[in-house]
Amino acid sequence: MLSDVTTPQDLDDRFREALAGLAAAPRRRDPAERVHDGAPLTGAQLLDLFDAQVTSRQLDLAGRWLRSFGEGFYTIGSAGHEGNAAVAAALRPDDPALLHYRSGAFYCLRAAQAAGEVASPGPEGETDAPTPEAAPVSPEAEPARPEAEETPPEAGTPAEAEAGAEAGTGGEAADGTADDPAAGRDGAAGRADAYAGAARDVLRGMVASAREPIAGGRHKVFGRADLAIVPTTSTIASHLPRAVGAGLALERLRRRDPAGRRAGADPLGDVGQPPRSPWPPDAIVVCSFGDASVNHASATAAFNTAGWYDHTGLRIPVLFVCEDNGLGISVRSPKGWVEATLRSKPGIRYFSADGTDPVQAYEAAVEAAGWVRRHRRPAVLHLSTVRLMGHAGADAEAAYRSSGEIAADLDRDPLLATARLLVAAGVATADELLARYDERGWQVRRIAEEVLGEPKHPYAAEVDAETAPRRPDRVARAV
Repeated sequence: MLSDVTTPQDLDDRFREALAGLAAAPRRRDPAERVHDGAPLTGAQLLDLFDAQVTSRQLDLAGRWLRSFGEGFYTIGSAGHEGNAAVAAALRPDDPALLHYRSGAFYCLRAAQAAGEVASPGPEGETDAPTPEAAPVSPEAEPARPEAEETPPEAGTPAEAEAGAEAGTGGEAADGTADDPAAGRDGAAGRADAYAGAARDVLRGMVASAREPIAGGRHKVFGRADLAIVPTTSTIASHLPRAVGAGLALERLRRRDPAGRRAGADPLGDVGQPPRSPWPPDAIVVCSFGDASVNHASATAAFNTAGWYDHTGLRIPVLFVCEDNGLGISVRSPKGWVEATLRSKPGIRYFSADGTDPVQAYEAAVEAAGWVRRHRRPAVLHLSTVRLMGHAGADAEAAYRSSGEIAADLDRDPLLATARLLVAAGVATADELLARYDERGWQVRRIAEEVLGEPKHPYAAEVDAETAPRRPDRVARAV
């Protein structure tokens, strides 16, 4: 059981104690009902968010456990940022996403969406029905564009160099074989459990398993082709320009082929035909990042490029999601700086919410994603979050934060916020939520033990085998 793992702030013990102190609601609520009057989420949807958040939290505990005996190589977790599950719930599973390294809950929820275990939003954000087939966006329904929009940008424009984001990487194990289809099947009824499959992906990255689906164990990366999650790197803000490039490519391909890609069609198109997008014509790109990233040159370039294109009348449907925990490793973001910076970006619509409140975060994410989808223009969703357990396993927060600051963040734990709402609404009791939490903990621990025995890349040559050859003649032959 991962509850025995010792972590900063003892998150597991605190969560259990807080649950034990929650009083049951006067009446049970049908999970199909809204959690309270005016709420955009039903009880069932909130339980889905809770399960994704719990899986992410248990993965953070597993990372610390694996590291304790030298078998885990990555301890940067998502604790405090689990509210991003609400962002995933507001999007469709075929909206391409470029995620930063605190996106565990988003990844888990997206996996459940793609597997059909969680409802996805319809055209206007409603999620009470299964995901409808995306309909082409009618060009007549859009505002008039300048003539320049029909002309491809000149080579060398800011986003042109980034327009080739890796849309189709991943989906297979590093050895080229399809991943085990039975991996991630759990539960008494034997149904496919997408959360278990997502946990296996992440744990494989933590232990450097060669079967990790997107990087072959070379790094812990959130990425899988069938989830429309484009892998990113650890370089700060490097994925923001790529998201802009992906949005530019997506919109230009939509205009060339308004009907969208046929199921199973070659993304390069038939001979003599324009390439087809691997995503629906009304898809949008989502890109998440931390508050300190707004200061990086790569982020500045991405925002400037998106705003520059918007100013010229060219459309880039990108939703930037800034998860603001107020810290860049050990350096504080000055109060009000991130909001002022994001609000000042020309051509980019600003939305904000408390990212630790699942209802507020979901409501704002639905509004922001819907705006980008309708207008095909860039926006930023600014979510206030907290960072629990420090930046990584070796981080000693007490060296640069007061005990009062740390305690204030603990009080805003998004996992506990979701649990409180579920109990107060009568959707579940504290004991039922604790049982879900422990069951997922046992499952994650078991999967962690399984992936420990999977093969790794023992030699540098194997690690480098997937990268492009460095000799021009070999590159020419490969092409």
